[in-house]
Order: sequence, then C-alpha cells, then structure tokens
Amino acid sequence: MIKLPSCQKQRFVKCQNEKAFTLIEVLFAFSIFMTIVFFMVPVLHIVLDNKDSNGRLQEMEWEVFCSQIKKEIRISSKAEVVSGRLVLTNNNESINYEKYGSNLRRRVNSSGHETLLQNVSSVTFSRINNSVKITVKDVWGKEYYVVVHSYIQWFPVI
Repeated sequence: MIKLPSCQKQRFVKCQNEKAFTLIEVLFAFSIFMTIVFFMVPVLHIVLDNKDSNGRLQEMEWEVFCSQIKKEIRISSKAEVVSGRLVLTNNNESINYEKYGSNLRRRVNSSGHETLLQNVSSVTFSRINNSVKITVKDVWGKEYYVVVHSYIQWFPVI
C-alpha cells in the first residue's frame, strides 16, 4: 500500500512545503505593472510626437527667417545670385546667404557664420526683376518659399 503525504489526505489544508501566490501578492504585482504602464504611456506620446514638434519648430524658424530676409533685401542696394548663393550689397558690405551642411547661413564680408535655418536639405535663390525668390526644402521633405520685392530699383538681371 502506498502511503500518501499528510497534506494529500486533507483536501483543504495547505501543505507546509507548497508555495503558491496569494490573492494579495497577485494584486500587488498587478498594481506595480499598472503603475509602470501608467507612466510609460505619456513617455511614448512624447517620443512619438517629437517628429511633429520638429516640424512646428521648423515652421517658426522659417517665419523668423522670412521677416529677417525681407528687411535685409528691402534695404539692400543690389542683389545677385552667384553660384547658388544670394549676395546682397548694402553700404559697402557684402552679405552672403548660402547653404552650409544642413544649415542656411549668413556671412558678412565673407566672414562669420550666422545660422539662420537648420535641417535644410536644399535651397534655391532666384532673382526675378526687382525681387528675389527663395525656396527651401527641409530634411522632412516640406518645401517653403518666399518672394521678396525690393523698393529700390536694382540693376537688371544679366
């Protein structure tokens, strides 16, 4: 005859060597899991919305750039497009706008490095009569353009 352990003889009595999760332990583990999930959801939203915030930031940079370039073109005495750069002349100063890496920069008398726009993949300057058209494409593929008219009569385009 096989002898059964004493815990198997009694159906509802827990054996001394058996270990199992109690309801309190399960609830405690579940509450820790839900706390982690609760804090991870906002973090994921921040990470996923970062792309949209970069686009909004790029649009704000573009607006600031447009206001600055409009002011500078309108007070310049001459504007030329030379090998992909915009060259403005104002009171014996030569102001260059050019793409440098992934930035659009401004240089005065071929010195300095003022970053005007970041995350730029391409920039095109074109002069049409007494105005300048600037087209910029950012690294996310969005294209921006502005046409700035000058109040001062420039020399005709050659």
